[in-house]
Order: sequence, then structure tokens, then C-alpha cells
Amino acid sequence: MSTAPTSARSGARTLLVVLACAAFLLTLAGSALKNTVQVYFLPIADSFGGSRAGLAWAVTLFALMSALASPFVGSIADRIGGARTLAVGTFLSGLALVGTALSHQLWLFVAVYCLIGAVAVTMLSFVPLGVFVDELFRDGRRGLTYSLITNGAAVGFIVLVPLWTWLGQWLDWRTVLETLGAVFLVVLTPLSLVVARQSDRLARPAADSAEAAPRPAALPLAEQLRLCLQAKQLRNLAVAFVGCGFTMAFIDVHFVPFMTDHHMSAAISSSAVAILGACEVGGSLIAGWLCDRGLVKGVLVGAYLLRCLAMLVLSVNPMPSTVLLFGVVFGLSYLASVIATSMWIAQVLPAPVRGTAMGLVWMVHALGVACGSQIGAWLEGMTHSYLQIILICAALTAGSATIALLSRSPLPRLAPITVPRDADLTDSPLS
Repeated sequence: MSTAPTSARSGARTLLVVLACAAFLLTLAGSALKNTVQVYFLPIADSFGGSRAGLAWAVTLFALMSALASPFVGSIADRIGGARTLAVGTFLSGLALVGTALSHQLWLFVAVYCLIGAVAVTMLSFVPLGVFVDELFRDGRRGLTYSLITNGAAVGFIVLVPLWTWLGQWLDWRTVLETLGAVFLVVLTPLSLVVARQSDRLARPAADSAEAAPRPAALPLAEQLRLCLQAKQLRNLAVAFVGCGFTMAFIDVHFVPFMTDHHMSAAISSSAVAILGACEVGGSLIAGWLCDRGLVKGVLVGAYLLRCLAMLVLSVNPMPSTVLLFGVVFGLSYLASVIATSMWIAQVLPAPVRGTAMGLVWMVHALGVACGSQIGAWLEGMTHSYLQIILICAALTAGSATIALLSRSPLPRLAPITVPRDADLTDSPLS
């Protein structure tokens, strides 16, 4: 008996592991554009005459542009593939880093950061990664692989922020960004091109095999959007995902001020954030493992219920022990809702629109983040308390869990689904 097929399969599995590690590295590095600006916010503002308000607008516009870019990035990923989208994002990240470093006027910095940088970060985020995993990992391990790769951004925050802080003691922020941009262009972009080439080589035999249906031609963006908006399950997932984004705003914007208002020590605050980060990684891996075993709906319902429970814990009696418990419970749900939503989309949406569908859901998520941030600030300003926004978060996530619970469970996808251009999904299995 020939060992050639066995060796080929072993080589393909090894290559898949290498490609997954490379995608993780690209995602980790891709987080640098956001967290360098966070770390060097004050030096950057001072270099432009102390215009903190102007630079704050840049951060807000960056978030808005990322939200608007998500469906378009998803459509691009549907057309050219997840790995090629990661390669384009890597190159654009290098251009954005160098461009911001060379900008000596605030308006130019804002333009480069918000136009090129926001698109670049979106092309290295959850949307193309979902398409990347869906294209290559066809052996039932999509959920776990997706959870591993998407943790690159979280690990990047943990690893890179201390590095930028240390470098800031010795180097000007322009030097750091310019050097980092050169690394993206000279080292990471060639790596991303290798990843794209090897991904194409692996995906082609799977698409051409007798077991797989032929991959349909890429659809125009308008047609992709039409098919997505007709899918009832996608609409349900998007509405539920608002609760995820709204509560994320509490963590990103209001959690630390909340602890400060309740006289938590710096040790308690840092411990709560660290525990939340550690549980985020662990929770995402558990969620991916469970999704691969057909429990996508259970994971999504459980993630929203955990998040609701975390907010209720925080509302009862704010004290060090409840804050630490909040970090554990919220951390377990942190990426679980993302993993389950992405796997649900991959199981019920046809291949030509999965990236676009993920992009639409992430656009809604970003709008939820913006609403949570602003509404929380307004309520705190009026009542001098975060209790109202905490209870709103609890109510929204309870609603998200209800929507997921009442939605039809996604069936395991045995083969790629093809959809004709004139398909009507209103009464199809997607609805």
C-alpha cells in the first residue's frame, strides 16, 4: 500500500497549523496600529500643539470608519479569499503606520489614520479571519481554530502595550511608528503573501474534490447585501449582537471609572482587568471546542446569559470581591458570543456571502459600542452613577439570549451551499 496519500495528508495538516500560526501572528501585529495610538495619545497630541480634542475625534472617526468598512471588507474576502484579504490589510497597515509617522499636520494624521488605518485594521480582524478559517479548515475544527486565531488581538494588547510603553521612554513616537511600519512592509507583507499563496494551494484541491460542490462565482456587493438581508437568522444574530457591542462599551469606556468611583484600589482594578483577559482566552477556547461539537446555539445563549449575570453581579453590591467575580464571568463570555455568532453564520449562510454577512454583523456591533459609550456617559453625567447603564446592559443581554434561544438551531453544514444569483432566501432554510 502506497504511503504517498498518507504523507500528503500529513503534510497538508502540518501546513494548516503553520498557516494558522501565521494568521495569528498577523492578527497580533495588526492590533499595533490601534494600541500604539492609545499608548502615545498624549505625546501625539502634544506634537500637534496639544490638540487632545482633535486627536480624540480621530479615535472616534477611526471606530466609525471601521464599522462602515466591515461589510465591504467582508465582500472583498468573499471575492478574493480570507488569506488574500489579510495580505492586503498587512500592506495597508504598513502604509498607515509610516503615513501617520510622517504626518506633521493634524488633519493629515487624522486622514491617514481614519481612512487607511481603519480599513487596514478591519482587514486584519474577525471578518476575514472567519472567511480564512471557513475556506481551509473543513475537518470539524473551525470553531476551535477561529477562537485560537482571533485571540491574536487580545494577546497583542497584552504583549505589545508594555513594549510600546517601554520604547516610549527611549524613542519618539514617530520613530516607533515609522520603524513598525517598515517591519510591516518589509517582513510581514511578504509573510502574508506566502500565507495567501499556500492557502490558495490548500483550498483549491478541496474545492475541486468530488465531495465538494463547485464554488460559485463571486457576486456583486448589492447582490450579496440582498441575500444577507433576506436571511432571517442573520437578522436575528445581528439584533442580538447589539447587546454584545453595547456591553463591550462598558468594559472599554466605563469599567475603570466605575471602579474608581467605588474607591477600588489600583491593585483591585488591574487584577480585575487581568482576570477578565485571562478568562477571555479560556472562554473563547471552550466556546470554539463546544461549537465544533454542534452546540453553537447553546454557546451563544450561554454567553449572553453569562454576560447578563455579570452585569447583575456588578449592580448588586460593588466591592472588590464582586468586581473580581465580574471579571471572571464577563471574561468567559467576552469572545464566546463572537465565536458562536461567526460559526452560526458559517453554517446557515451560503459561501459567496459569508464574509459580507460577518461584516454586516460587525457593523451592527460597532454601532452598539458607540451607543453604549455615549449613553453610558450621558446617564453618568445626569445621575452620577453607572447603575442605570449596568442595568440596561443586563436587560439587553437578556434580550439577546432570548433572541438566540428562539432562533432555529443551525444545522451542521456537510457540504458548501451554492445559491443562484436570482435566489430568494425568504422561505429557504436560511430564514
